[in-house]
Amino acid sequence: MSRARVWRSAGACAVVAGVVAGCTAPPPDVDPRLRKAVQPVVHAALVAEVGKDGGMLGDSAPASKARWFCAEKVVEIREAQDGVLRVGLDMACSELAVRGRTLVEGTGIAAPWVMELSRDGKGGYRVRHQESPPDGAGYDDWIGRSFSEGGAEMVRHGEWQGTATLEATARTHFRLPPEAPVTQL
Repeated sequence: MSRARVWRSAGACAVVAGVVAGCTAPPPDVDPRLRKAVQPVVHAALVAEVGKDGGMLGDSAPASKARWFCAEKVVEIREAQDGVLRVGLDMACSELAVRGRTLVEGTGIAAPWVMELSRDGKGGYRVRHQESPPDGAGYDDWIGRSFSEGGAEMVRHGEWQGTATLEATARTHFRLPPEAPVTQL
């Protein structure tokens, strides 16, 4: 291939990349104070919701110490007409227990999630409704309907991983050293 052809190809790729980058929606701007106010409510609701179905560790040796741990990233907060907040987030949850000096992982989930919150009358918030995407073909359509354009872009192409955070929290909870390994059940 000639040098001129290589440069033309590289130039064409750069133009395409520039067009694609220019067409993406900007990420949502989330008020840090509002995020701080809703984060504990969102976190507690996630842990409660994923814990409803039990998990794999219920039938294993460390079951008495099994617990769900979640980490979440608030992607966007949109206010509806009636004052309800729609909180869109990325989440990761794992059922973890301790065996010796090791974390044992049972069931886990990582998915986008949307919660509707309203004022609780005490200056805080309560969860009115929550939903996650369906498995399979409707997954991407759900993201497009449930998030703003910029929020959907972040969820679809984001690099956020909450696993390290929830594992660090589990190590602290179980009083394990920071380098304690994680194994699958």
